Amino acid sequence: MHSQENASDKLQDLKTDETELEEVLDRYDLDEALEAEFNTLEERFKQLQIRYQSLLNTERLFHNG
Repeated sequence: MHSQENASDKLQDLKTDETELEEVLDRYDLDEALEAEFNTLEERFKQLQIRYQSLLNTERLFHNG
């Protein structure tokens, strides 16, 4: 019986502490980090598109003007 209690105690010690798990997940929220990085890249890409379109329009103006 003592062996079963000892094994049960060891098993209990190996279980993940849910509070600690939540803290770690909050600290390393990859979905949130990836979303923020994507949003930054998307905004930069939009700015690049605007600049590129402006250059095309300027070039067209010089060629037609």
